[in-house]
Amino acid sequence: MLTPGVSFLLALWIGLFLTSRFYPLRDWLALTGPVVWHGQVWRLASYAALPASWPDLLMSGIALVWFGGTVERFWRAGEFLLYCLVAAAGAGLVKVALQYFSPGALLGPGPVCFALLAAYARVCARDAVMRQTVILFAVVSVLLIGSVAGVISAVIALSGGACGLGYMWLRSEWRRPRAGQNAVSQRISRLEL
Repeated sequence: MLTPGVSFLLALWIGLFLTSRFYPLRDWLALTGPVVWHGQVWRLASYAALPASWPDLLMSGIALVWFGGTVERFWRAGEFLLYCLVAAAGAGLVKVALQYFSPGALLGPGPVCFALLAAYARVCARDAVMRQTVILFAVVSVLLIGSVAGVISAVIALSGGACGLGYMWLRSEWRRPRAGQNAVSQRISRLEL
């Protein structure tokens, strides 16, 4: 059974991909450096909502269902979607920083899939088989992206995973009690009654 966040993203990707066959959504969603510099900042994340091709939709959908479903079971749907948004925007910033004057467009949820890989690896860190699966999937994906779209595109996709890891680290740091603060446990509170 699909989780709510995964269902939402999968429906969004499929819906926008099918709509783009009849309406030029690519003109409004694709990310290039010059359009961001001219004020269209929504493109820093909107590019990840529209898969570039059928193979991109298929591979991203498989990664979303396989890795995203497991990750979302540990988080709430809102946290999951925020995580995907942060990863997409972070990779978008990397794209703009590396190719700030390039008219070449970035399109597709690849960086989000790498962020889901990173989250999956962190959630399933103790399982050696899962760790090897993530590494194999990441290596094959980077090689495919690098051979088809170029090294810069592979770096941008990997930056989605790096932004996801950074977000998870910041999230855990923010929630961790600081030295000198008492950590309140609900179980201990119930025992004190």
